[in-house]
Amino acid sequence: MSLENNVMKQWAIKYATLGFAVFPLKPRSKAPATSNGFKSATTDLQQINTWWDSTPLYNIGIATGAASRGLLVLDLDEDDKNNKHGPEEVRKWLAQRKTDFPRTAMVKTGRGGIHMLYYGRGGNRSNLLSGVDVRGEGGYIVAPPSVHPNGNTYEWLCPFPPPIAAANETVYDFIRQTDSFGGSRGLQLELSIPEGQRTDAMIKLIGSLKSKGLSDEAILAAVRTENEKRCYPPLTDRELERQIFPAVYRGWREERPYKARFNSETGSFQRGRNNSLDMAVMDKVEEKQPEWLIPGYAPRYQITSLAGDGGSGKTTVWCAIAAAVSSGGGSFLEYYTPEDWAKRKPEKVMFFSAEDSYEYTLKRRLRKNGANLANILSIDVADDRFQDVKFNSPYLERLLDYHRPALCVFDPIQAFVPPDIRMGDRNAMRSCLAPLIGYGEKYGTSFLIVEHANKQSGVWGRKRIADSADIWDISRSVLMLGNTNEAGVRYLTHEKSNYGPLEETVLFTIEDEKVVFKGHTTKRDRDFVVEESFNTRQKPQRDEAKNFILDFLKDGEKEVSELDEMALAMGITKNALKNAKTDLRTERKIKTWSIGYGESKKYFISLLEALPYSQ
Repeated sequence: MSLENNVMKQWAIKYATLGFAVFPLKPRSKAPATSNGFKSATTDLQQINTWWDSTPLYNIGIATGAASRGLLVLDLDEDDKNNKHGPEEVRKWLAQRKTDFPRTAMVKTGRGGIHMLYYGRGGNRSNLLSGVDVRGEGGYIVAPPSVHPNGNTYEWLCPFPPPIAAANETVYDFIRQTDSFGGSRGLQLELSIPEGQRTDAMIKLIGSLKSKGLSDEAILAAVRTENEKRCYPPLTDRELERQIFPAVYRGWREERPYKARFNSETGSFQRGRNNSLDMAVMDKVEEKQPEWLIPGYAPRYQITSLAGDGGSGKTTVWCAIAAAVSSGGGSFLEYYTPEDWAKRKPEKVMFFSAEDSYEYTLKRRLRKNGANLANILSIDVADDRFQDVKFNSPYLERLLDYHRPALCVFDPIQAFVPPDIRMGDRNAMRSCLAPLIGYGEKYGTSFLIVEHANKQSGVWGRKRIADSADIWDISRSVLMLGNTNEAGVRYLTHEKSNYGPLEETVLFTIEDEKVVFKGHTTKRDRDFVVEESFNTRQKPQRDEAKNFILDFLKDGEKEVSELDEMALAMGITKNALKNAKTDLRTERKIKTWSIGYGESKKYFISLLEALPYSQ
């Protein structure tokens, strides 16, 4: 097999070690070579070897979106024949707004265009501007050194591994815009809307069409068409009838924030704000000590955020917390608290879940974690009323007023944000969530909001809360979930507390859908993220550099400069090479020495056992 025939596999493995899910494309083509296309993308090295050993000249596809750590790509096409000038269109857009994108990794495509790679959230969109597409969730890109049908190769325009930046508001504003120079064309749906985002997207479409004055019949027809065209898989007729179409008849204009408030005493809605000139005088204000729903971790009457990566156990953890509140027992967060102290009065819990069925999943998890099921209330996602449960909706306040739960859980946050709120807009989420603070004191309810963590590598704390920094700001307590390096062991770390010191990080496992306490640690989310970054990114690079050095020196001693130049040509970074040399010296596998003086001085490197004498 020739060197050329090995190159594609070597690069596919490099991408996989960086966390990019790869799959084969037909030689000199953008077309997938597997029947499942990008859905077969993987980081499994055994599968990658199998694919490229069978056909060494396969091009390389990288799945974008969550499969590759949240990869989001701006595809700027340059094609004079078809009058596409993506880079120029983008420059005009940025110049008009006097801004710029974050510096990030870029690829020159086979047709002369550019791929700009970011870590962020979003789906696929086409023709934002002439020759400008977006590749995100449900999409893929062709990766270097794949060969274009015209014979040109895709090339990195930056060092490797690529320095990929996080998408900022400028990137998201660019993706959201739909006209070259201002002038919105209304809501633009993504090309492919995956399961989990379909309901939200279709309801937003209804709101957009309502604002344009379309008739109900026209809206129903448009939703059916877009569902079949864009949702993967399409919602069934039953799902449309029960989850989507009721929103057509909703009073959209009355559900905007703070436009109408429900008065439980009169049973009617009151419009407008309270503009009384009365103010609180501090010498009359009673000082209070914070009360705790879960001592140290979750304050009463306030918002606590629970964020974590996919597969970190968010649902099981909130079920365990809800079970403890409903039964009056201690939660796994209070493992060392004496049993008599942890005992409390059983209280009501209300939850709303847009991701899991309470019939098939949640009731079982609540029961296994010891819940008093008679104290737990919910509305099923298939119920027409579920779509009216929004953070600032009058209907949510009515439910809280009537049932008076001690805890109310929302999972995930995106399902309960009104359609006219953009989560990425600064202060938008603060205004959206603000009513919960008032509800907390008024109805004696604490709120637990479940969020997805940012998939961008190498960030922690505030930056780990996906979608909006406002969520971190308005939460009085923030809990982060993740997986440790020990198989099956997860962590819950206390990252923010407005009412006391941060509590210890709890280690736990999930056994038979039940949370099992394993111990405490002084590590925080930052420590675990850095550790994972080292194991998934830096360690493979260091190991690759060590293997290169050992292989390069197997024929005898070399000049250090010669080794360094060859390592750079192989795509090994200076930092990885430096660390690899340090490791190999510590392991007593290599030795370096110098000969000569001044300008004639040269440095040599050799395998230790190959030295003729001890240096």
